[in-house]
Amino acid sequence: MLPETINPNISVLDNDLLQVNLGRWMQQCELVKSYYSAAYAFVLQMTQSGFEVIVTTVNDTPLFTAGTLFPHNFPLFQALKNSSLEGDYLNLDRFMLDELPREFDGIQHILSRPIAWPDGSQFGSLCVLNPHMVEPASNSAMLEPFQILLQQELSLLCQNHRIESLSMRDQETGMLNHYGFMMMAPRQLNLGRRFGAHAGIIFFELTEANPSENNLEDKHHRLLGNLVQDTIRTADVAAHYSETQFVVLAFVDSERDILHIMKRVEKQLEQQNPHLKLDASYSFFTPESTAKLAPMMEDARCKLKSMRPEPEANQANQAPKFDAEQYDNPAADSAEL
Repeated sequence: MLPETINPNISVLDNDLLQVNLGRWMQQCELVKSYYSAAYAFVLQMTQSGFEVIVTTVNDTPLFTAGTLFPHNFPLFQALKNSSLEGDYLNLDRFMLDELPREFDGIQHILSRPIAWPDGSQFGSLCVLNPHMVEPASNSAMLEPFQILLQQELSLLCQNHRIESLSMRDQETGMLNHYGFMMMAPRQLNLGRRFGAHAGIIFFELTEANPSENNLEDKHHRLLGNLVQDTIRTADVAAHYSETQFVVLAFVDSERDILHIMKRVEKQLEQQNPHLKLDASYSFFTPESTAKLAPMMEDARCKLKSMRPEPEANQANQAPKFDAEQYDNPAADSAEL
């Protein structure tokens, strides 16, 4: 299974979460082109939009530049998609003229080798156009080292994403931690604003029904974390922000919806454990707002009871102190008279 942060249907050129070494991939394509004395060599990725050229060799005629997208419905690409693990050597004479993109005019043969993600699903293909080969069946095996190298890079990429994903998760609750929230929430907030969604930052914190007792345990925080995750929607982002606090970035239609979320979590907590009390605070902003995430979080967090400063004693409102020694002093009495 691929990490959650990797979407195989999105091009590696469009997905900023994927940081593959495209320079090394291009170098491999140049080596393949040189070995086979071919016209072109490039890497195709199967995406939801079609078959996209990711990297290609340097050519005088730039037909297959990076980012070139071909529709799914061309029989040629369906043949590449369904090719065996050993690859295919295709003669384009088998296709009708309208079954090929115009970029393939003048191309007689294609040597291809499939490239797979670590979970076995197909990433795309390494393609060599018009290769010079005496024995296609035996010479096509020379693509295997290049295929393995590209797949190793994809495997290393997925492993790095798994490690990064673990570092963003709270071990106790399985939710995002403080670091994970600060990594994921700004991106979601920008997407929400782009689509005109209102948003709110909500902080939750458990409090004791009897403040003099400190009976909060890890299981109580896990309970609150589960209730928060069960209440929010898929587009919302929730995290175990600190040892006692949880934070949610929620996308709503109005400020009233924020209050409904808080009330729902509070009601479910009371049903699960009536001895626990919930403190919640929030800040709300519209899609037109230019406020950054960090100030909005700080505004909401400071409204929690535990974050409020202790009220200082007001000297002006204090009753004057009774000085018994003054009334025991005869000199003081006479001075007053």
